[in-house]
Amino acid sequence: MHFVAALLLAGVSLVIALPGPAQAQARRAPAVITGLVTLVDDTLHVSAIGSGEALRAASLRPAAAGEVSSVEFVAGDRVLEGSVLLRLVDRQERLAVDRAASQVAAARRLLERYANTRDSGAVPASVVDDARTQLRDAEIALAQARENLEDRLLRAPFSGVVGIGRVQKGDRVTPDTLVTTIDDRRVIRVSFEVPEAWLGRLEMGQDVVTTTAAFPGREFPGRVAQIDSRVDPLTRNVRLLADVHNREDLLRPGMSFEVRLALPGEPRLAIPQLAQQWGRDGSYVWVVRDGKAREIPVLSLRRLRDRVLVQGDLRPGEAVVVEGAHRLEDGVEVREMAAPAGAADGPDG
Repeated sequence: MHFVAALLLAGVSLVIALPGPAQAQARRAPAVITGLVTLVDDTLHVSAIGSGEALRAASLRPAAAGEVSSVEFVAGDRVLEGSVLLRLVDRQERLAVDRAASQVAAARRLLERYANTRDSGAVPASVVDDARTQLRDAEIALAQARENLEDRLLRAPFSGVVGIGRVQKGDRVTPDTLVTTIDDRRVIRVSFEVPEAWLGRLEMGQDVVTTTAAFPGREFPGRVAQIDSRVDPLTRNVRLLADVHNREDLLRPGMSFEVRLALPGEPRLAIPQLAQQWGRDGSYVWVVRDGKAREIPVLSLRRLRDRVLVQGDLRPGEAVVVEGAHRLEDGVEVREMAAPAGAADGPDG
């Protein structure tokens, strides 16, 4: 004060420059680093471990008990539907067929003789009807004998590859005896599971890519063939079957597979992970609009590397605060500062 008074007495004027409104506001506006709201494709890439099985497979057992007469296959043989794989001794069954055929012939001749006397009236109509019934009974007996003879053969139920035989010539077998297996492995059906949360994205015919440890580096494409009608109540997973064409016959039933499946989704808003804040009412972000910070509630959907897919009142291209949010209040003016390259926005994944 003495210094100021001395200046005044000496005729020197003192001007003190006070900060103007713009300068004061600039010092009050907090500095923030921002990132951008982007629109990304919410495609989900799912990976699961599955097990392969043949498109059609069967364990083959004889229809009747008896002694093995011959084995007509070797493991690994490709056989056609109807091919004979096993024969049982069938002497009695052949004799039964011959006897039944003879009875049919005799019944047919008798009916023909009666029919020739129809006009003369020598044979009553009731006798002719009985002869017709006897012929029908004989024909049924012949058909049954032929079925019994056919049961002495084990045939391939469909075209495929047979496995190792379990019986040899001379063995006694019953309908419970496992003779061999057969697989139609032109298509390998891979069974795998995905979480129930993605059930709404699953569709029949979706493309899959499978790999197996037996052939490192090779990919075998396929498609979703079946989706189970139920969700497992213990694992909360849903089971799927994918058909993988086995044109080179490299794949085998029972192999393990890694299945990769892309589940398409809708375009979603994405924000940098650092922009998401949490409060008592849930998550929110600070958006810079017209130079002012606005608190916008958002619903977090899922993470995508270092970004978060959200729902909320946001627009692609808007700036959201990733650093300096602790100094903000709704409606306060902010100063945006440039972020280091790649610091605010990482790869979309």
